[in-house]
Amino acid sequence: MEENIKSTKQEKKSDKNKKTKKTLKVVGYVLCAIMLIAIIVTAAFVIKLNVLPTPLLVIILLIGLVVTGIFAMCQKWVIPGVITKALAVITTLVLVLACVYMNVTYNALSKMTGVSTQISNIHVYVLADDSAQTLEDTKDYQFGILQSLDRENTDKVVADINKELKQDISISEYDNVLGLVDALYNGETKAIILNSAYISFVTDTAGYEDFESRIRSVSSQEIVEEIKTKDKEKEKVTSYDGDEVIAVYISGNDCEGVPEVNGNSDVNIILIANLKTRQILLVSTPRDYYVPLSISNGVNDKLTHAGAYGIDVSVETLEMLYEVEIDDYVKVNFTGFIEIVDALGGVNVYSEYDFYTEDIHYNVGYNQLNGYQALMFARNRGAFSDGDRQRGKNQMAVIEAIIKEMATSDMLKNYADVLDAISGSMITSMSYEEISNLVKFQLNNMQSWEVLKYSVNGYDSANTTYSLGGTAYVMEPDYATVEQAKEYINQMYEGKKITISE
Repeated sequence: MEENIKSTKQEKKSDKNKKTKKTLKVVGYVLCAIMLIAIIVTAAFVIKLNVLPTPLLVIILLIGLVVTGIFAMCQKWVIPGVITKALAVITTLVLVLACVYMNVTYNALSKMTGVSTQISNIHVYVLADDSAQTLEDTKDYQFGILQSLDRENTDKVVADINKELKQDISISEYDNVLGLVDALYNGETKAIILNSAYISFVTDTAGYEDFESRIRSVSSQEIVEEIKTKDKEKEKVTSYDGDEVIAVYISGNDCEGVPEVNGNSDVNIILIANLKTRQILLVSTPRDYYVPLSISNGVNDKLTHAGAYGIDVSVETLEMLYEVEIDDYVKVNFTGFIEIVDALGGVNVYSEYDFYTEDIHYNVGYNQLNGYQALMFARNRGAFSDGDRQRGKNQMAVIEAIIKEMATSDMLKNYADVLDAISGSMITSMSYEEISNLVKFQLNNMQSWEVLKYSVNGYDSANTTYSLGGTAYVMEPDYATVEQAKEYINQMYEGKKITISE
């Protein structure tokens, strides 16, 4: 009797073990199936992102299928089954996280690439102490406008004002910005119509530093326009064979808000990359360089003013100066600059000098800086005897520090925040396809890059400018340094390994 009971218990225990093993096996198969789905979904995201070379993608996919098959086979045994179940869960979680990162990356790059529009903000300004609070209050005012500068946008705004007020406003025309401002100051006009990008033209001029605080906007209009493209159609990049050279203009805009808004270009760097020699040349041009703009019919102006007329004018002006064809541009505003650096957790920037700016102390050597500190480091010129020349060097030092920080594993901690900051404050004319192909090129050839920096020089001066009409501080170019920059650029195109000698 006791033996029968014992036998029955053993049979029940055996049946229970069999059921447990079967359940574990089914759970293992389910986990393997989920992992396989995760692999397929991840592969779909990789294909959508389009950054991996096809052979590498195929290899990774095959490895994933083989590993899934091995995990499934291991479910026949208890210990291997338990181990592979755990590995399947971990692998699935990693793949889900990878999909999240890839989706964030794709959305960010799609938002900032292939941008072909720019924005001009046109305002009706009155003096700060004027009683007018709305456009309606100015209907009987004498309006001042610029005779030729930004006339197309001005005419659009005038037409809209006439329509809104149901009458034609009275207008006086002025040859230049300072003449327009003086007319507002002395009462010749009680309102002026002016592109907000021109405000910094005025505040940079001696005697007009308080201009922005002395005026008030009673109406504004945002005008979106297509960026002028070159006459010849740009060829789409499909692949790189290692002997091509890419020229990109990097512009730092001095206005807040979205980067599409036109404003003074305080950072003017041409990046030349030779994909064969693995060298990157950064050529910095001071913001106050006194050169003809592409729209000024040979009349000299500050280089920084070109940005107020559009990113295309900045590109064309630099092409004229260096006799180079710039393929694309990257534009970032200063508000976004702060957000990018903060999202990275700060950057480690090398300073050649010990100096202060706005109570911030920078030591000789490396300085760990947050976004605001990095911006002040990049913008300061008053602390240096070389002024704008040293500022250009500092700007390139900050760019180099950002590139290095983005290449570290720590960036993964704030990856989504960094990309969100970049996509909200940076735009480029490069297409998504061009950028993805460059990434694939780098993945096919993981050699390091050598970054070389060169700044052109000049002489402090004062002269009349195309945009202002009055006398302002400018930097007369040292054309020996311009010629040297052109020589370095030519060497990059010729595929020569270059060295920089200051």
